[in-house]
Amino acid sequence: MKKTSSLIVVFVCVGTISLLAESMRIDAKTWHGVQTYEVQTLSKNLKSHTGELVDVKFNFRGKDIHHTKPNWYEGSIWQPGPSGKKGFSDVRVMIAKKDLPAFKSITTDAASSAEITVYGRVSWDSESNFSFVRLIGRNAIVDPSGNALISW
Repeated sequence: MKKTSSLIVVFVCVGTISLLAESMRIDAKTWHGVQTYEVQTLSKNLKSHTGELVDVKFNFRGKDIHHTKPNWYEGSIWQPGPSGKKGFSDVRVMIAKKDLPAFKSITTDAASSAEITVYGRVSWDSESNFSFVRLIGRNAIVDPSGNALISW
């Protein structure tokens, strides 16, 4: 019995350390300033949000993923037009190589009505002349002090 409880404690500690190692910590002041956007709204003026940490709501990811830089991939997140309107809105995203499997697990089904949330920082690539959201995760855990841990 003692061995079993010791093993459980070890697994919980290892799991917690693993979560912390793969998470990004956001201080309470920054976390309090995070704005929530839908793809439709953010896509209209993405460049004006450069440097901001954002929470983006969408319904599916684009099927195309391009390996643009050694440790980065470019993709997109999409949302159908507002009710009654046809078409879709999208935002370009950059995904770190280590996060690619988690990003690929997001549905590519354009008929999906499930709302998905991702967190990221809006950035500007001056070489390629485009704005994008550098994704940092899908899950946010906020501690009692207001600090957040964001992970996939």
